[in-house]
Amino acid sequence: MPTIEIASLQSTGLELNQDKYKLALIEECILESHRGLFYDFLLKQKGIIIHIGNPDLKNEIDNGFFAGELINWEFEDPDFTIKQKGLEVNEDNHWANQNFVFQFKIDFKNEIEELMKIAFETSPIRKIYFLTDYQFGPEKSEFRILNDLNDFWRKHDQHGLNWNTLYEIEKKTKKSTKA
Repeated sequence: MPTIEIASLQSTGLELNQDKYKLALIEECILESHRGLFYDFLLKQKGIIIHIGNPDLKNEIDNGFFAGELINWEFEDPDFTIKQKGLEVNEDNHWANQNFVFQFKIDFKNEIEELMKIAFETSPIRKIYFLTDYQFGPEKSEFRILNDLNDFWRKHDQHGLNWNTLYEIEKKTKKSTKA
């Protein structure tokens, strides 16, 4: 099942209230992923991480934490055949390369967007990471940079988000146009 996490860089705390959300969440003060793809990279950073999980995991944070129920598994990747061409799906790569992009169920999209906005607001440098780790996603992980949350949600809505990708999103401040 997929892992989905949001990191608020250099934040000292988000003070999230689990009762306010349908989805489950864990807030931790060490940027330590529950899975391996971006584990070492995150440990070199400072901030707060939010692990996002299925609603039924609100009280089960010690027995595995994953977000499969938040995903719209009916979303079809229009470029699936092109992306999978030449890639192996076998035991040697742990059955990777079966799924490349995803979208959230509409029921959870607003909550995830709210968590991302809170992560931005509590980051003194206005930078967050959004990351996924999915066994059946692409064999190779990726790092991508997006300009802002609008770019993130536009990508989500139009093409889907990439599995096994760490998105760096920086909230740009508007520059003065004074002459």
